[in-house]
Amino acid sequence: MKVLTAIVTLILMSGCQTNTSAELNACAQQNFQCEAQCERAAPKGSLSAQVCSGECTDEFNHCKSQIEQLTKRSNIL
Repeated sequence: MKVLTAIVTLILMSGCQTNTSAELNACAQQNFQCEAQCERAAPKGSLSAQVCSGECTDEFNHCKSQIEQLTKRSNIL
């Protein structure tokens, strides 16, 4: 469910900021792969799966934040 939410968020954001869509897609791809790895490594619903998924979300949010900062900088220039 988190992956779906992340993908929908990226689709909406990429419509507004087409110049960063490739970078946002890369963040989404990394998040998808991270979530898939969590599903393979830990039983669904287990604490370890929740921790792993949380780490994926944190990485995704960090990636997205970096892109937003770069976009703001490029708009200033």
